[in-house]
Amino acid sequence: MRKAHAFTLIELLFVVAIIALLAGLLVPAMQSFANKGRDIKCQQNLRDLFVLINSAANDNDNQYPRIEADPQNPIHPGDALARTLLEVIRPYGGSEKNIQCPLDLAGPNWFAKKQTSYLWSPMSEDEPTTNIKVYGRRGAYSMPLSRVRLLQDWDLVHGAAEPGMRKRMNVVYADGHVATR
Repeated sequence: MRKAHAFTLIELLFVVAIIALLAGLLVPAMQSFANKGRDIKCQQNLRDLFVLINSAANDNDNQYPRIEADPQNPIHPGDALARTLLEVIRPYGGSEKNIQCPLDLAGPNWFAKKQTSYLWSPMSEDEPTTNIKVYGRRGAYSMPLSRVRLLQDWDLVHGAAEPGMRKRMNVVYADGHVATR
């Protein structure tokens, strides 16, 4: 008759220690992957907002709309043409999901304060989508679309959870590219 062999306590503890070690190595990597996914979602939101806002501009003689970045402290008080970001994008298929940065919701939560995770640049309001002018001490000049910020995060929320990384923000420019600054 054969005798069944059971695991000893030392063998079981050794297996549990190996599993705990592997889990300890995988958890930070999985968190990094999750944060990278949230970064990508935020960048996709900004690209989508660029397309939606340009659709609104196309319906407005190719001029960017007036958007109230902070409805509690309006830039254009009493202006009937100024609308919130959600009001501008909703007719073109946009929704609240487009104006919520996943890392903002987990961090300072500007969405709860301002009803959007993204700050609209008032410099581009009422300007044509193809030729934005900047007004300075020496008069007006055209700025390359690749340098004009349309939307950006309200706060530095990207890269904060990764060790050794400085906090960053995502920005979409008037030519449609998204960069992390």
